[in-house]
Amino acid sequence: MIPPFEEQLRAAARAAGLDPMNGPAMLAHVSYQQEYAVKSKVVQGFLKALAPKDGLAPLVQAPMPRGYRTTSRRRVWRDRRGVRLVHGDVNESAAADALEPAAHLRVYERLAPFLRSTKDPLVDVLNHVIVRGTYDEHVLILNVRELSAEIIRSARAWTRAVTKEVPTVQASWLYVDPKGSRYYLDTDRPLRGVSEKKITGERAWRQSIDDIVYQVGVFSFSQVNLAMTPLLVDTVKRCCDVRPTDVLADLYGGYGLFGAAMATSVKSILTMDSDQTTVDNARYNIRRAGGTVNAVAMPVTPANLRRVIDHADVVVLDPPRSGTEPGVIAAVAEVRPRRAVHVFCGPDEIRRSLAEWKTAGYAVDAIVPLDLFPGTAGLEVVIALRPLSA
Repeated sequence: MIPPFEEQLRAAARAAGLDPMNGPAMLAHVSYQQEYAVKSKVVQGFLKALAPKDGLAPLVQAPMPRGYRTTSRRRVWRDRRGVRLVHGDVNESAAADALEPAAHLRVYERLAPFLRSTKDPLVDVLNHVIVRGTYDEHVLILNVRELSAEIIRSARAWTRAVTKEVPTVQASWLYVDPKGSRYYLDTDRPLRGVSEKKITGERAWRQSIDDIVYQVGVFSFSQVNLAMTPLLVDTVKRCCDVRPTDVLADLYGGYGLFGAAMATSVKSILTMDSDQTTVDNARYNIRRAGGTVNAVAMPVTPANLRRVIDHADVVVLDPPRSGTEPGVIAAVAEVRPRRAVHVFCGPDEIRRSLAEWKTAGYAVDAIVPLDLFPGTAGLEVVIALRPLSA
């Protein structure tokens, strides 16, 4: 049994004298040169054990290994000392994180005094403070258990204070999460009434990747390392090896990152994701990039795939860290795409998925690991597959 990737990386870091930290940012305190030297060796050994193959690509280095995170958050912590913002899911300091842009820390520092007020209604219902966007434009999201007129007025005051000191914050929203989940943008929320409330700004931000402008919803999933996203897109494009006559199925397609990048290189695109707003943005982005698109707002399940897809020459799957639902890979294989490109953001999911691909009649053709989350044990792996009969 292959040990989990993080366990292997921590052991290798200790052996190299790097003294990995507790928490996600385990290697953020060392130089990237030291981190990469250890991580690249662990990655190669880990992937070769899962899928022995000649020509496994080296780990793609991060061009901006610190200060890259375009999404950060602080959790609201309450104890005898009062209310404060903490980093992570436990009672950790809210101090600077080497992986976050300096503007994010300024937002959290500006909000800290508000938390000391015993009369502010927003303090009583606040779960998380989130900063998202690009390196030049930020969105402030206040995750709260409930809404009221008093809470909205308080949020406006907080926003005015933040935007005065950090003018790159160009939008502010309240996000309602009644159960106070540890997942700061939890989509599985028991809701009645309003689920979100705009304080100021737009519902989406815009970002450019390889000369394509994307519209991204403030609550939609987006890559946290925007500096490295062009390398991820180029890797997926190369692995897809599309033709002008191809139908491309982009599953878990999000706001259309990969679909828009290949919009003019294929005949048509089917993009599929569970969130309606995200799918609407994907449709807009792919069409704006010059593509023909059918954008479907459905969870990616075996039943939905069989309902929606009757043909695809190339399929891209970019599921969440938990991986694909059982049966999804088999359902994709039923239409026998010439090429399947599976993007993993959780390396420990690779073994299970490759076993399913093998059972479905597909073999690994290329593996490209990318250091999309430097400073951490996170890893992005792009795997191209082809039918065994090809």
